[in-house]
Amino acid sequence: MMVEVGSLLLMLGGLLLVLLLVRAVVGRFIGLDIGSGRVLLALLFGALIGAVFQTEVRWEGPGTSPWWQFALLSVFTLLFLLISELLVPQGSVPPVMGWGAALRRTWVQSHRSAQIMRILMRRGLNPLSPGTRRAFLAGSRRQARDLRLALEESGVTFVKLGQVLSTRTDLLPPVYTQELAQLQQQVAPAPWPDVKAVLEDELGGPLETVFGRFEPVPLASASVAQVHRAELRSGRPVVVKVQRPGIQEVLAQDLEIAERLGHTLQTRTDWGRDMGAAQLAQSFADALREELDFTLEAQNLADMAAALRTHPEGSRMRVPVVEPSLSSSRVLVMEELRGRTLSDPALLAALSAADRRMLARRIFDSLLTQITVNGVFHGDPHPGNIMVLEDGTLALVDCGSVGRIDQGIQTALQKLILSVEYADTQGFMDALFETLGRPEGLNEVPLRRALGQFMMTQLRSEGPVDIGLFNELIRVITAHGLQVPGELATALRALGVIQGTLALLDPDFDLIAEARQIASRQLQEEFQPENLRRTLEQELVTVLPMLRRLPRHVDQIAQSLEDGRLSVQVRMFADPRDRVVVWQIMNQVLLTLLGTVLGIIAVLLVTSDEGPALTASFTLLQVIGYAAGLLSAILIFRVLVVIFKRDAE
Repeated sequence: MMVEVGSLLLMLGGLLLVLLLVRAVVGRFIGLDIGSGRVLLALLFGALIGAVFQTEVRWEGPGTSPWWQFALLSVFTLLFLLISELLVPQGSVPPVMGWGAALRRTWVQSHRSAQIMRILMRRGLNPLSPGTRRAFLAGSRRQARDLRLALEESGVTFVKLGQVLSTRTDLLPPVYTQELAQLQQQVAPAPWPDVKAVLEDELGGPLETVFGRFEPVPLASASVAQVHRAELRSGRPVVVKVQRPGIQEVLAQDLEIAERLGHTLQTRTDWGRDMGAAQLAQSFADALREELDFTLEAQNLADMAAALRTHPEGSRMRVPVVEPSLSSSRVLVMEELRGRTLSDPALLAALSAADRRMLARRIFDSLLTQITVNGVFHGDPHPGNIMVLEDGTLALVDCGSVGRIDQGIQTALQKLILSVEYADTQGFMDALFETLGRPEGLNEVPLRRALGQFMMTQLRSEGPVDIGLFNELIRVITAHGLQVPGELATALRALGVIQGTLALLDPDFDLIAEARQIASRQLQEEFQPENLRRTLEQELVTVLPMLRRLPRHVDQIAQSLEDGRLSVQVRMFADPRDRVVVWQIMNQVLLTLLGTVLGIIAVLLVTSDEGPALTASFTLLQVIGYAAGLLSAILIFRVLVVIFKRDAE
């Protein structure tokens, strides 16, 4: 039988109208926006079924009416729409118009992921292998060296990841952090024509319209950017930080791979869950993405400059001033600071022992003040980012990584340091709770005992201590169910980096002793008359409105007690987490009931011989029964997946 083209087109037109109507209804009443691509696929499916109906299916009985055929076709098309939504939820795949780009992107990422996995396998570093885990726990020096070599071979992004991990002594054994600390980025400068093209694209014209002189040979070259000396047309010397051409695409691809690897380790390995691999990869990716946006670094420089101006004269530092009219997301124009960094061996050789101790004290005083007073601090104070200027002033450069903590954590950190000074275990624990929060069901007795032992063995011992003390503290508190917030982890990382910097200047520098002195001085400053008055004014602004309302509230409570009308209202499911749990339970119950009912209906229809015959072997009711059975299986399968996934967690 030939396909009746006119009738098929008419049927498809009606079917399209039904699909658009269903899309509008679903979007309006259910809150699910069915995409155009899914509607198009459903229409193509309907066209295929319609063609089969008109060419292959033998219609018998009351189902020969065109309206009956159209109704059946609509049911099958809508069933396709429903099943496709259950199997592939909306938003889990890109729109149809973006499939080409998505396929290319998937191919590139798959190729890059396979390349990285080959590097890891060649080094014997299968992350899912129990042998790798055993060697990690044993602190294998050979595996640590293989990890460093694998990261170097994997490229810029993973070298940076290794550098971050080298400071996380709370997560990795010492042999790994020592090996990863050797990671260096020996990056050749990008070709000058490519760099010039980026500059002129960002500046909106030739370099000659902005700069009187520009040195093509970079002053420094790193993985993300390189720095050039230049001179404005006014004659003012500046340095220009320009992003390497094409680096955004490279990092974007590798960061997605790193995030996916972290998620895999978190879900499939015990040691990945213990380490918090997914959160670690996510925080690393977020920090590196921020580093790619130089407008954020310009804002960081402005915030750091404002914070540093409040420091005491003896610990004051400075940062370069930005030219905002010439800076963008890929170019940063700053004043040129004349001096040498602490990574310069000639500078260290020229300093006397007394000068080194003085510089170490000034640097640590400034960083601790940034953390505990300003709340804005340099997140990567390694020797190459600290300069001694020609006039003796200290300066911080490369503010792409800047940490921020709120006033509550600042105050709690000050209390922590003072608790150490007075050996106050309870005060130390209270300050920890202010910083980390108090988890439900916490048994405070073992924690207090562990903290007391920690303070006696670690903090009251003679001689200087290093940043390993903070890592030991983190191990103690995490073993009792407390979680370290990300901003505090950034501050501890900065302290870990500064400890290595200070060791270059004064190997005997005592972090804890200096921190005690600084905290005591800050506390004394808080009790100065002008500071005390400001603090009291701030507290009164908060407390006075409450005090005004207090007599009225007390009178209302007393009157209610006297009249016997005092009652307490408790809202059920006031906590959003409770509502989520109830919704999840109801969702699973409804899916189970619906799947069960559909399964019973499917059995009844498949075993029935009634209804119009579509072919010699099947009736209409049997076909609908098979479709209902398929839908029942999908619903039950979804419920089982959720149950087994929860058990696995």
